[in-house]
Amino acid sequence: MSYAIIKNNTYYDSVTLMVVTSEITKIPGVVEASVCMGTELNKEMLVASGLSNSDTINATSNDLIIAFETTDSSVKDEVLKAVDELLNKKNRSSGSGGATVAAPTSLKSGLSEKPDANLAIISVPGRYAFIEAQKALLSGLNVMLFSDNVSLEEEKILKTYAVKKGLLMMGPDCGTSIINNKGLCFANEISKGNIGIVGASGTGIQEVTVLIDQFGGGITHAIGVGGRDLSSEIGGIMMLHVLESLKNNEKTEIIILLSKQPSQSVASKIITAAENCSKPVIICFMGYNEGVTNSKNVFFVPTLEEAAIKALELTGIKPDMELEDLSFSEDFAKKLLPEQKYVKGLFCGGTLCSEAKYVFNNYLVNSLNGKTLDETLTKGHTFLDLGDDKYTMGKPHPMIDPTIRNEKIVEEAKNKETAAIILDFVIGYGAHDDSAGVALKSIQEAKAISPNMAIIAYVCGTGKDFQGLQKQKDILTSAGVIIANSNAQAARIAAEVIRRKNHEFK
Repeated sequence: MSYAIIKNNTYYDSVTLMVVTSEITKIPGVVEASVCMGTELNKEMLVASGLSNSDTINATSNDLIIAFETTDSSVKDEVLKAVDELLNKKNRSSGSGGATVAAPTSLKSGLSEKPDANLAIISVPGRYAFIEAQKALLSGLNVMLFSDNVSLEEEKILKTYAVKKGLLMMGPDCGTSIINNKGLCFANEISKGNIGIVGASGTGIQEVTVLIDQFGGGITHAIGVGGRDLSSEIGGIMMLHVLESLKNNEKTEIIILLSKQPSQSVASKIITAAENCSKPVIICFMGYNEGVTNSKNVFFVPTLEEAAIKALELTGIKPDMELEDLSFSEDFAKKLLPEQKYVKGLFCGGTLCSEAKYVFNNYLVNSLNGKTLDETLTKGHTFLDLGDDKYTMGKPHPMIDPTIRNEKIVEEAKNKETAAIILDFVIGYGAHDDSAGVALKSIQEAKAISPNMAIIAYVCGTGKDFQGLQKQKDILTSAGVIIANSNAQAARIAAEVIRRKNHEFK
């Protein structure tokens, strides 16, 4: 039985609705669910997932859709009650008596309540995102734009104006920033220090900051600029702006710039600005270090791990990770059956997936003979970003609801050629409150199906994150999972298992 309830002119941001969707799918009897705004994209997703009907088709982007399928009609009232309670949590005050306070309905009313505010976090349907971000900038507010579906032309207009006014324009599609040690959206609890970060990658910022924290370092700010900032159309406007700000920030002594590979023209512009900076600048453009030369103050590194290590070294800290001993991989390699040949990486973080694939490919360059890795579930070594739109259509991101990844763990264990599985567990603000715990059943099932297969995991987080870093690691260890100290190390462990399995160390 399928139900769809439309609440007209009722808006909630996408992160809240993804969390609500995740929670109601846990209700016994609920087969599938989606709580979302009635945007065209969301309505297409409902059609694809079989939750659409005439009511959802006629909903507008201002309407809230509660769509779900159940095996028991009596569950309907329980689902609606749960949705109502979860959504109303946003409006509950922790003040005296637990009174309910009406949430501001506009930027103007929000500023009237908090006239000293200097930052707006915007998460509205894409068609309204540009207008709301423009209003915020015109009001003198820095902007973190979580929304996507903003055109490149609109993004350039917003960022050009922000630079002119000396404001931050983080995004669109910006999911991570840490300003004055306050995490915004998806972020971790990080110690204070002297390292400043500018990143066009959310999980990239998270990985670098947690590694810095892990080895005793700390940060001043970590500013996300949106994944398209270093495209040729945008030209690195905001990265250059933030680099200049960090250069003038007294507490920031070392600067890290993070991005997937930018266009050549933008890369040259960023590198020139870094060379003219009086502070050490570490540039990680995910493999872009080929053909570049370090200068007296600019250091090129190909991975997130190396960016963190280099920054730590410049502060006088030498991480033990460089002295890693992977000889224990021999024990796992010996257990593999002849047909178990390949590694399957199942990632929640897109940049973590890219880094692991880069590290793995370089580690096994002779074994792969220059071949690229598969990005779909086919034969061979496979690295999947399960947060990609093709996997999350109509569903929450796996950092919020790991269901799709849990299913893939069991699926790959059934593949007789799977030698090892790599998993990332990203904790902190915005992430699932027990991602290792909800994966435990799938991991145990996978181990029962393929007891010789190695499962390698990395938990991206700090001991200060509310989920508990050690608690998450202990859950995984109890299931026989190998715990890595970094995302890149997880890829090296998997590669080492394959090398030893192929007797390359005899």
